[in-house]
Amino acid sequence: MKLNQAKSKKTKTDSVQELDAIESAVTKEKKATKAKKTTTTKKTNLEGKLTDIPLKEKKVAAKPKEKATIGAETKKVLKEITSLLKEKKCEDIVVMNLEEVNSYLSLFVIATVASHTQGRAAARELEKKMKPYKLGAGNIEKKSTPTESGWTLLDLGEIVVHIMTEETRAYYDLDKLWGDAKKVTL
Repeated sequence: MKLNQAKSKKTKTDSVQELDAIESAVTKEKKATKAKKTTTTKKTNLEGKLTDIPLKEKKVAAKPKEKATIGAETKKVLKEITSLLKEKKCEDIVVMNLEEVNSYLSLFVIATVASHTQGRAAARELEKKMKPYKLGAGNIEKKSTPTESGWTLLDLGEIVVHIMTEETRAYYDLDKLWGDAKKVTL
């Protein structure tokens, strides 16, 4: 019986020594992997022992450059648009920068008018004042067909101007729809 106890003690000490050897090997590998800066994970192998398995390194994507802020000439045009809309008694004029929110839209100018007639007059005046800037042909509303929808849209290339009645602006709520866009102060 003493012989069996001696054998069991011997196997216990052998297994403890093996575990110590494995533990020291793991710590050495940890130090080596920290020096290499590779990512590893702990997995159990078929024998039930913990081992380090290297993972594929994750490539950190470079941060995208921030889009350029509004240029000086564009700011000048925006100031002229907003001042003209104020002259025409438009209210609640908002300028929104959509470059970071949408890939194909740049700037929105949204203004509220009291009537359809006031909206058409403001749009006509904007068309006249913006011709010298040659902002692009755009989709300027045809003069022969007056709109009664309450929404006049002027596409001036980089800048899109929305002139809306109160009801139309409340219904479509572009301010909320494009709420992620930054509001520009001039």
